[in-house]
Amino acid sequence: MPELPEVETIRRELNSKIKNKTIINVEIKVAKMVNLPISEFVRKVRSKKIKHVYRRAKLIVVDLYGHNFLLFHLKMTGQLVYVPKIGKTISGGHSIKNLGHLPNKFSHIIFTFSDGSKLFFNDVRKFGWVRLVDDKLYLLVRNSFGLEPLKNDFTYERFKAQLMHYPNRKIKQVILDQALIAGLGNIYTDESCFCANIKPMRIVKTLKEEEIKKLHRCIPKVLEFAILKKGTSANNYVRTDGTVGGMVPFLKVYGRKGQKCKRQGCKGVIRKIQLNARGTHFCDVCQK
Repeated sequence: MPELPEVETIRRELNSKIKNKTIINVEIKVAKMVNLPISEFVRKVRSKKIKHVYRRAKLIVVDLYGHNFLLFHLKMTGQLVYVPKIGKTISGGHSIKNLGHLPNKFSHIIFTFSDGSKLFFNDVRKFGWVRLVDDKLYLLVRNSFGLEPLKNDFTYERFKAQLMHYPNRKIKQVILDQALIAGLGNIYTDESCFCANIKPMRIVKTLKEEEIKKLHRCIPKVLEFAILKKGTSANNYVRTDGTVGGMVPFLKVYGRKGQKCKRQGCKGVIRKIQLNARGTHFCDVCQK
């Protein structure tokens, strides 16, 4: 599943392509992937102009003129493909091999714009979804998520308060809780814990003040660097221009089981364990 850097990369690139375009039609082939009856969804979206594309946690939020929002969640195998009338097709999300011509058997929702361009929502397993909500419902959805690590309100005091909601949980469990900290998943939680020299399985209440401060600094640092590198290609994530993200060579622990630790002076080897049914990577030597 794409995490914050991957979704933010898709968001930025899609915004540059579909902002100010007007939707003239929506074709929905799988009813469960939208939150309204198909005819109602199409009627309410048709003729809407796109104001901006935002991100909240791992959601792509398309702000429509008229106090409505389209919320996209790619889940495990979702993919967004933008096809202009003239020019290069771009895609973001799960990489689908042998995609072929569009639409294909995985193209379940198709938005057509007034200039003839199209946005395809492809999904191999049909777990992804699109929800049309008004501003009041969007506010409820937005407020259901926790702190955004790249926003100004991600202060040390608020971060520590979120952690201390569950002092007896493992630190990775807490960081992954979207109601507390928004946008992080398996990859960047492991990477942030490595940056802070903290084992992911540490119990929150055992963390010292300086360790919490370092973790608070590390989370946005890791995420910002990943966005700079256009995300990771782990879990088949592909950028909206069709290329894999450039973050993989810079990952310190994720996907590096059995390899030498990259921290200077450390002679440790990266381990992988199961933590709450998630593969978890860390260095047993330099992370405490």
